[in-house]
Order: sequence, then structure tokens, then C-alpha cells
Amino acid sequence: MSARTSFTTLVSMCGRFVVARANADLLPLFEIDSSGSDLPEPSYNIAPTHSIPVILDSLKTEQRRLESARWGLVPPFKKSLKDGPTPFNARVEKLGSSGMYRGAFSSRRAIIPASGFFERRKLSDLQSFYITPADGSVLAFAGLYEWWRDPADSSWLLSATIVTHPPQGQMTEVHDREPLYLDDTMLDAWLDPTEPGDEGLLAAVAESSAEVAAGLEFREVGDAWLSTAKGQYVNAPELIEPAPKGAA
Repeated sequence: MSARTSFTTLVSMCGRFVVARANADLLPLFEIDSSGSDLPEPSYNIAPTHSIPVILDSLKTEQRRLESARWGLVPPFKKSLKDGPTPFNARVEKLGSSGMYRGAFSSRRAIIPASGFFERRKLSDLQSFYITPADGSVLAFAGLYEWWRDPADSSWLLSATIVTHPPQGQMTEVHDREPLYLDDTMLDAWLDPTEPGDEGLLAAVAESSAEVAAGLEFREVGDAWLSTAKGQYVNAPELIEPAPKGAA
């Protein structure tokens, strides 16, 4: 799936987000030890299959790393990128049971930093919102990652997905899913590959997610973040500006 993602897919889950901070700004915020090459530049309209910044704890090097990953999880058993779905969202209810997510949930959990994300109200007026911390802080989405080796040329690809769960607070009036947020107290446990991926971890994360959700601003914006039927794609700071009253 590309920036030309269909409207039907976009409104079904969390499909566009923003990283306005430079990579260098993320390093101290998340106590990152090292960063990879080819990190993506800030973007105001990240779509599935785009490169995204991900934070992970490496058991091998014992370092917290900032890496570039493909948004859309590619599990190790895939024979090619065209071989079935590469989900950009993972339902929290399926993390422990689905073969697509079970291994990553066990020991390959990631943080996906975000300035905010776009969502469109599913009912009534289809109003678009940019959802962001009211205090200007950076969101930490709970994510999963996988390394996939391409059988064609033996190259390695890092990919990731954002975990979603049922909506809470104001989001219940907008959509039926939202990202699973991490607060500062849960960052280390979520990233720790030796911490069991189980119901206890999810319960703790869910509690912290509710506190983050309570501090979000739901800003009414225009619809330019949506790709058009002709595949037109916009990436500009104006996307997160409040929509003029009466504007579509």
C-alpha cells in the first residue's frame, strides 16, 4: 500500500500520522544510544509503506536504537512483499494469538514516535481531525517490528506496525479504533525484549494509554491529507492547521 491508499482503507483504522520533529530531537526524548542510517525526514503525512522512525532495544548490542522501518509489518515467513498483507495496524486483541504478531509481541516490541495523527469521523459529517498532545509533547505509539530477509537477494528489511485498541475518551465520538499510547512509565517495559509479552504487560500499557488520551487535542482540519481518487498526495505543514469555519 502506498501514498495512494484508498479512502476505504484509510477510514477503517489509523492510516496517516505526522512526525514533525527532527531525528536529532528524538534522541534525548527517548534516551536513544545510537541511530541508523537513512533515517526518514520529518513528514506531515506519513502513509503505509513509507519509511518511519522506530525505536527499539537491541538484545544483541544492549543499546536503544533509532532506526528507519517500512510502515507495514513483514513477518519472517513471507516469501515476497506481494505475498499477502503487510498490516500497518495490529489489533491489540490479536497480539498473543495471531501468527502474524505473536513472535513480535513476545520480544520485538517498538516505539513509534509521532507528533500526531489524522482521523476522520466515521459517522455524521465525516469531519477530519488532527489529534495531537495539547501540551506539544511527542506521542509514543506502541508498535511491533520484524526483520525480513528477501529470498531474491538476501537483503534485510526492517518493518513495523502500530498497535491499536478500542477508543477511549473523545475518540469514541470519532472512530472505533485508536493507537495504543505509551506514557513515560511504560517505555522501558514495552521495549525490553526480556519482558514477557503477556496480558499483564497489556493491562499496564492500557492504563497508561488512558492518561495520554486524556491530554489530546482534537483539532478540526481540512481533508487535504487524504489521497484523492487521482492519487494526488499532499505533505505540508498546512495539513495540521485548523480548518477555517465552514470549510470542507
